[in-house]
Amino acid sequence: MILRLVPEIFFHDLTPVLLAIAVGWLAGRWLKIPPHPMARVSFYILNPALVYISLTRSDITGEELARFLGFSISIPLVAGSLGLLLSLALGLSASERTALMLTAMFVNAGSYGLGVVQRAFGEAALARAVLYFMTNNILLNTIGVLMAVHTGGRTGWRSMLIVPSFYAALLAALVRLSGWAPPEPVEAGIALLSRGAIPVLLIVLGLELAHIQLEDRWFLMGLGAFLRLTVIPLVAIPLAQIWGLEGPARQAGLLESAMPAAISSVVMAVEFGVYPRTIAGIIFLSTLLSPLTLSAWIAWLRG
Repeated sequence: MILRLVPEIFFHDLTPVLLAIAVGWLAGRWLKIPPHPMARVSFYILNPALVYISLTRSDITGEELARFLGFSISIPLVAGSLGLLLSLALGLSASERTALMLTAMFVNAGSYGLGVVQRAFGEAALARAVLYFMTNNILLNTIGVLMAVHTGGRTGWRSMLIVPSFYAALLAALVRLSGWAPPEPVEAGIALLSRGAIPVLLIVLGLELAHIQLEDRWFLMGLGAFLRLTVIPLVAIPLAQIWGLEGPARQAGLLESAMPAAISSVVMAVEFGVYPRTIAGIIFLSTLLSPLTLSAWIAWLRG
């Protein structure tokens, strides 16, 4: 039954998202548009607006928030541990080990994940997916940077970036707890910006993919993609049960855990010299295969 739903889900839920990514890819290839300016607009303006609006208008309770954040933090930690054990068992070098761990731990929760979750499960699941996106971003810019700095051997503390979405989430929490809200025109302006976040994120993903440089390390690339798309989502199922996720929270959490590797890992790899083209290859391959795996996961979550 689930397998019969996959083609329909692929067409109706993933095709619009993939078309937006394809527009970015074509713009990067033919128009030579660099991804960095749009990525900065997204990171500093549109993403925080989306986080604020999603959290202030959601029905997430304090208890559910704590459970979901616990799940969102535990997934990268478990994924990193699996990547470490697998790389040690295979005798990979320190740089290869870090490349495998980074791509296992950190997913494309924003530029890809939010669009897919919204399309597949609606606004309630999107509000939870925003929390996953924010948590993954914070961990990437703290634990991920520390891993890359240690492996690459360069000074990189300046790259421990402040994540604006975190402060947007704090502001949303303050608004919900205090009952105060910004004046209506201000709220409407933030909401207007938030509506541009997902389309711009998808275009940025396409632009980034257009500029990725690959290398011929197919075993490691295939291993990383398999770990990211298959093993980690399977591990996420019992973790969701342990943390008591239900309904939209379970849908968003499990679907985000099944996303391909985070494109931001390439930037970090270039900065610290941790096999950037190998990481790019894992990202590219996992993104290329993800429509098939995500269609199956969506069918299962709806089943």
